Amino acid sequence: MEKTFVKTYAFDTQKDLRLLYTGKAICGALHSFGPAVRPNHIVHIVTSGNGSYHVDGQVYPVKEGQGFLIPPDKRTFYQADRESPWSYYWMAFSGEMATFYLEGLGLDAKHPIFKIDQMEQLVAIIETTFSFEDTSVQSELMLSSLLYKFLSLLQQSNTSTVAVNKSVNPHVQYAIDYIKSNYATDLTVKNLAEALSLNRSYLSTIFKSEMQTTLQQYITEYRLTRAAELLGISQLRIEDVSEYSGYKDPLVFAKAFKRKFGKTPSQYRKSEQERQKLFEHSSFLVDHE
Repeated sequence: MEKTFVKTYAFDTQKDLRLLYTGKAICGALHSFGPAVRPNHIVHIVTSGNGSYHVDGQVYPVKEGQGFLIPPDKRTFYQADRESPWSYYWMAFSGEMATFYLEGLGLDAKHPIFKIDQMEQLVAIIETTFSFEDTSVQSELMLSSLLYKFLSLLQQSNTSTVAVNKSVNPHVQYAIDYIKSNYATDLTVKNLAEALSLNRSYLSTIFKSEMQTTLQQYITEYRLTRAAELLGISQLRIEDVSEYSGYKDPLVFAKAFKRKFGKTPSQYRKSEQERQKLFEHSSFLVDHE
């Protein structure tokens, strides 16, 4: 049984760095998420237990006192250990400077794991974010300052340097950017290739080589991950979530969603709400039981 609490923030004026949501979870044995494709950066810090993180075809063991980065547009999967399942906190953010700052900390898709020396301070920052209820300018500025402080503490923990990585094929990057902007439309591999003026077979081949998944799988996972997030953080009707995720037929959406998550959209939303209620009045410190 997983216990989860998530807090989202509706501010959209911060361009350099914008806090999107924060959360915490106590995971049950083998609890997992993914494969999924996220549109933003998410930093997890593991406060107890063990698990594994999969990205770019690599598998990384992650334990208490470490953290991992989920970069945008990458297909990722992570799972708690069977014997000693992990607990963790996370911060999700975006912004024009997000990649620049993270790379300055030595973090990217090729170097996603880091050691934490400032655990109590990092946990305290995220716990503080949970207390903001209004949408005032003061709250926005305070939350922004907490995000910057969080990243500055990661710098003190993580002293590695970024190696030079192989650049993503520009056609693949164009395809990813197009999917991000158009996943809610009637997007197919065929019209994606046409929009990029590329041969469909060529685009499919280079995409799979770079991303270790097919274009269709990537589009589907991107859509369903967006849908799961909307179900967890909004009160939109299932029909609206379906449409916003690129599914014009709610029945087709429900079947695809259940294949991926093992629950119907309504069941998924209910389980997310129930898990969050378990945390509403509980403490979750580094030395929790």
